[in-house]
Amino acid sequence: MQKFKLDLQNGITLSSDLSESEIAKMADINERNLGNGYVWYALSPIEIGGEAIIFSLCFFQSKIQVLNISVANPDKYGSSWNDFSEAKEKLRAKDTEEWLFNIGYKVGKFSWGEIWAGYDPKAGSGHAVIRYALL
Repeated sequence: MQKFKLDLQNGITLSSDLSESEIAKMADINERNLGNGYVWYALSPIEIGGEAIIFSLCFFQSKIQVLNISVANPDKYGSSWNDFSEAKEKLRAKDTEEWLFNIGYKVGKFSWGEIWAGYDPKAGSGHAVIRYALL
C-alpha cells in the first residue's frame, strides 16, 4: 500500500516528509511540548469528504512520528466528557476506519509504517493512528 499522504487543501500535506516548522506556523493549533523531544500539535477540525476530521500530530526531534485521526461529529459522538460513552467512541473508531478506507487507506502494517483504528480504553477515545516507521 502507498505511504499515507493527505492534502489538507490549506497548503499542508500530511506525509512522512512533513516538517514540524510547517505545522508550528499554522494558525489555530494547540501545541503541547512534552519536554523530552516529543511535541504534539492538535489541529482544528478540517472538513474532508463531507466529514469534519480532527488531526493530532506527534513530532520527535522535529520529525513526524504519529498522526492521530478521528471523525468529529458532536451530534453522534458528543462534544465533551459529559457526553462520553464507550459505545460512542467505538462507533467513532469504526467510522474513522471507514473514512480512511473511503479515501484509499486500510488498516494494517506496511513497509513504511502502520495504520491502526480502534478504541483506546486508556485514552477513552476511538480514533485511527498512522505510525511511520523509524528510519
